[in-house]
Amino acid sequence: SSSPASPSCFRQILKRTCCCLDPFPKTPHPVGIYLFLIGCVFATITLATAGPDSGYDLPLQFFGAPVAINAIEGVTALSWRQGFLQGTLPQLPLTTLNSVISVCCLAHALYPEKRDPALVSKRRTDTVVTRREVSISVGLMNLILCPLGSMPNCHGAGGLAGQHRFGARHGTSVAVLGSFKILLAVFLGGSALTLLDALPVAVLGVMLVIAGLELVGTGVGMLFECVQKEQDQLNERVVSEYGNANQEVSVNSKAILRKNALISMVTAGVIIALQKTHYGAISGWVVHMVYGDGFLQFVNWAKNRRNPNKQESGEEEERRHDG
Repeated sequence: SSSPASPSCFRQILKRTCCCLDPFPKTPHPVGIYLFLIGCVFATITLATAGPDSGYDLPLQFFGAPVAINAIEGVTALSWRQGFLQGTLPQLPLTTLNSVISVCCLAHALYPEKRDPALVSKRRTDTVVTRREVSISVGLMNLILCPLGSMPNCHGAGGLAGQHRFGARHGTSVAVLGSFKILLAVFLGGSALTLLDALPVAVLGVMLVIAGLELVGTGVGMLFECVQKEQDQLNERVVSEYGNANQEVSVNSKAILRKNALISMVTAGVIIALQKTHYGAISGWVVHMVYGDGFLQFVNWAKNRRNPNKQESGEEEERRHDG
């Protein structure tokens, strides 16, 4: 006679059947999947009860649009000039800040166990994925896919924060997401836009709020991390100059927090008020140069560029300025 199934075996069956049914998960439930399923239910009800004057393109059609088109056919020199002046130049600051610099810093903060030790020793903030790698990835995506009719693509910090918060923290999740998008585009074509339009805005708003809160929490954590980084650098200089590892020297943590918080608030405030990312970046840079240590850091960087093998003492002046 067979023995009854143990509770652990029952849990494994539930976990493998559907993660939503696991009553005792080892990791937090993927809230993003729950919200997406709720949105799909409301979208299905909306389309099923939609009348002829609802504005939705019904009925849904399979294979209703080509997967790829020749998007550069008929493009003239005037089109290239307008695209460069009205598309590339305005988008360049946003892509550089949000899709390259912010993504690398966010990955550095969210995944400390994946940091490259060789880059950590250089005190870089792109130790999980480098800015060069992300830039090449964004460029290749657009160069290959846009001529085939794709919208411009990039890696956004908001998307990374949302995926991390909703539980998608491994490469498999991105592969599954890409496969799902390919199947949606191939089988539904243009009708996929009808499905997306039927998703409730409230559900999308909740997901955006959660992703935004994740970004805020990470940003606040990085403000405190800057204080610890300043302390570590000061301790290393004390040991290298005086050879006394037991000597305790502390930085002015309140001054460092106040300075970094002001720069962050000015940058965020200008972006929200003017709806222009590059204006916010320029404003934050000006505050950093005037109120922060931007000028000293620029001078030290220029000296190190001219004398890469020479140890400069400008960092000590910068720390004294913080104190």
